[in-house]
Amino acid sequence: MKLNRRFAEALAAAGDRHAFAPRVAGTLDDQVSDGPGTVPGDAAARPITVPQDWSPAATHALADLLDSPRPASTRPRPGLQAFGGLSPQLAEGNELATESGYDAVIARIAGSLTWSVARHGGLDNPDDAPVFHAELAASLRGRYVIPDAELCRHGGIDWAYGLAVPPATPARQAGLIHAGSAAAPAQLRAVAEASMRDGVLDVGARVTRDRLDAIAQACHRCSGEANDRFDPRRNAALARAMRAALRDGVAEEAVERALALARQGVAEDALTELQPQTESRPENILQFPAALGRAIEADEDWQFGSDDDAGRSSIRARELRDNIARTVWSFGAPSLAFQACPATSGPALHINLPAFLDPQAGFRADLLGDALRLWSQALTLSTARTADSAGTLNLTGLGALLSAGGIAYGSREACAIAAAIGRLASLCLRETGSELGAQAPGLGPEPEAGVLPAPFAGLADELDRVSNRFLPRTALARPGLTLTCAAPEAAIAGLFDTDSHGIAPVETAIIADSGISGGHRLRDCLRNGLRRLGASATEIEIAEDHAAGHGTLRGAPGISVAALQELGLPDDAIERVEDAIGDGAAVRYALNRWTLGDRVCREQLGLPSDVIAAEGRSLARALGFSEAEIAAADRHAHGSGTLDDAIDLPLEWRSVFAPATAPDQLALSAALESQINGGVDTQLALDGESTIDDVAAMIDQAAGLGLRQLTLRRTRSGLRDLLPAIDFDKGDYTAEPARERIVERTVERTVERVVEQPAARRKLPDRRKGYIQKATVGGHKVYLHTGEFDDGELGEIFIDMHKEGAAFRSLMNNFAIAISIGLQYGVPLEEFVDAFVFTRFEPAGDVTGNDSIQHATSILDYLFRELGVSYLGREDLAELSPVNADQGGLGKGVAEEKLSQTDAARFISRGFSRGQVPDNIVMFANAARKVASGQAGPGDVGEIELQASEPASRGSKRQDVSLYSGDPCPDCGHFTVVHNENSHRCDACNWTSD
Repeated sequence: MKLNRRFAEALAAAGDRHAFAPRVAGTLDDQVSDGPGTVPGDAAARPITVPQDWSPAATHALADLLDSPRPASTRPRPGLQAFGGLSPQLAEGNELATESGYDAVIARIAGSLTWSVARHGGLDNPDDAPVFHAELAASLRGRYVIPDAELCRHGGIDWAYGLAVPPATPARQAGLIHAGSAAAPAQLRAVAEASMRDGVLDVGARVTRDRLDAIAQACHRCSGEANDRFDPRRNAALARAMRAALRDGVAEEAVERALALARQGVAEDALTELQPQTESRPENILQFPAALGRAIEADEDWQFGSDDDAGRSSIRARELRDNIARTVWSFGAPSLAFQACPATSGPALHINLPAFLDPQAGFRADLLGDALRLWSQALTLSTARTADSAGTLNLTGLGALLSAGGIAYGSREACAIAAAIGRLASLCLRETGSELGAQAPGLGPEPEAGVLPAPFAGLADELDRVSNRFLPRTALARPGLTLTCAAPEAAIAGLFDTDSHGIAPVETAIIADSGISGGHRLRDCLRNGLRRLGASATEIEIAEDHAAGHGTLRGAPGISVAALQELGLPDDAIERVEDAIGDGAAVRYALNRWTLGDRVCREQLGLPSDVIAAEGRSLARALGFSEAEIAAADRHAHGSGTLDDAIDLPLEWRSVFAPATAPDQLALSAALESQINGGVDTQLALDGESTIDDVAAMIDQAAGLGLRQLTLRRTRSGLRDLLPAIDFDKGDYTAEPARERIVERTVERTVERVVEQPAARRKLPDRRKGYIQKATVGGHKVYLHTGEFDDGELGEIFIDMHKEGAAFRSLMNNFAIAISIGLQYGVPLEEFVDAFVFTRFEPAGDVTGNDSIQHATSILDYLFRELGVSYLGREDLAELSPVNADQGGLGKGVAEEKLSQTDAARFISRGFSRGQVPDNIVMFANAARKVASGQAGPGDVGEIELQASEPASRGSKRQDVSLYSGDPCPDCGHFTVVHNENSHRCDACNWTSD
């Protein structure tokens, strides 16, 4: 084999772009992407060496692959010959370390293969080993060829470190469905049932796990007596958890087991087995014979089984096709094979086609030929003669190559390019097979070399140079290679830094880039394609602005910075809107109440408070902008994502970047597949609105082309588009009209009108009643303020802890606001009580100042036990029976007195009633507390029962409000402080300044 130095020369011409440089994978510095992706910011930081042109995503992908420790030092293995300074190594010492980077991967893969080729006599001269090694290494370093994940992790470790290569994970065998078999209809039903069963089992597993876990938590979080904690008659939270489990269909045996294990303090070990099934099922492939396609075309019957089968049956061919289409439409399975496709095994190498397109020289067909010859020889000679296959050479990135070359994906020229590349690959493998006595692929029809565009003219020259004849020098004793075209596995997809994989087209014109205002930029392949078409720098900038947007509202139609200034929006608010748009927010949602500020909305923009509350997430319509103006501004800021609608570009350029259709993909796959011996993994993503008839039409077209692999699936269905628009968490729908759904019952001749009314926020009265409870929990004073609706239900709480730090006080205040909003949106207080009682954290300890609660495990435990006792009648949460306690819950001030002797006016706010409290009000002692718990009967007495009596003396204890000083009490916070001659006294809590 004649060795050229083309890869070394190509790297030298690229300058420092492929020079190795140290990087740190997984740090925040890698967030700005100069490639097709970004890395997660929480990844572990790790130094790694990669070429300078690698993106952070590629660096991170490589770091994930190099996770196995290797010997830190090695020595030559004795007794084995070295070729060109390359010899097998053995570990020296016990020190281990992960490999430093891609240079280490290249060294072991290229070194081991070169040594194997030289050892088997694959080189004309042993002195050619350094050249062969340098070319292999340069092709890897320039990412012309990328090894699969298994080779990246373990390729050549036996040669480089003396370690055993772990056995490769066997590929999962696909389930075959023969369309000619009588079992085919039943197998199709089984595919559908399996897909549905997976979803049902996943949901059932999650529900069962959650319900059993709730039972255990209800027991563990209860701090009562042991017998009470595990008794659903005494533990209300446990009773609710058990009812929910049984209501959702959890088996009674499972509920009983969970309760018994909780009683013993043992976790439910079966919960770990109730994880949703994440492992995918083996792929199912339906073999679709050509005869079935002909029967469909002729609308004939299709016979199942062979002619000598006694139980043969038949079905209309089109009916069988429709059954297949229905299953594929519903579940995206099974895949279809219209011709036999050889199985792949052994190592795999990916030929990265976009890397061979030189900006000046065009497509380097000579480099592609060298890569195919070098690596086919290396894989063939390093594979045992008894193996089924020497490996796989996978062609990938065809869609990005066509876009970068300025060729329309669905054009005749694109099919000619695909066919020419496939034929050149087969010819190179035939050359290698002739020299080494290895099996080689056959040849397809001659491609249309005459229609190859100028950037790909080198393909025609290379095809003319390579001989079509296959003349093996020796017997065909070695296995051959398989040529395929498929997307690489996810573990190494990030290494490519290309805009498409396999034969798939480029999906969108833009790619995410956090380093650019707006968060997107034009894809590199489209930028190169525009240059190839002759676009100037200004035209490319115009195209990028159209596709990726300007990242700003300046100069935008409809909603612009000038328009916002005319509305009276201040500069600081406009700057906040611009920042939100620069971060990628849609214009509609960048104009929200939080970005603009409520004060600005009211005072500067004149928006009413109810409009701000109802439409706060998006105020664009409230500001007077139409949907058309919002859409136009959004296109200006964030672009359209495509170039085919860029009216500032010539029509012929726009047609090059038009989205590829399903027939285009089928035609391109057929052109490439006709020239290679493997399959082209064709995956068609049909629109969600596609019908079963559309799928059937695709099947008919693919059958006519005789494709080896076809996978059809629907995306962006109508339901998936609607789901994000349904705001399940939105609470205040008061500004939206109620929707009506009319269901006609023809049998009963009635009309059922169902009105869907979402949860609405219940407004508290402006002047509302409630109470203030002062207590000390573990030495920390806590003031609980409550506000009630007119019917006495709790509507808000405030929590004050005056002597705590500012941070803790702020957290408690905001926590109280969150609870209050939940109560006003209809969240039952019972849910909050169950969630927060018996939580444990400091401060905790003894409680003083509360008649019902004497000890708390945390501030939240105290607060929600107090609310549960006072508003829900939850006597199980009180350590002192509320029946015998002070009914007002205002402290122990007069606990020694009988309630019947207490003035009832003590429990009624004179300020709330504006001094209109009658003097003939008394309260019965020991009134039953059934109203709060919802158990009051017609004859039951409420929490506080009032009765009119004979008029009392007007000389009551009521203090004249004019005597109050207006200063708050430092102890309880009431404004009931009276100034005496030398002291101050509070009428609410009897505090004195003495």
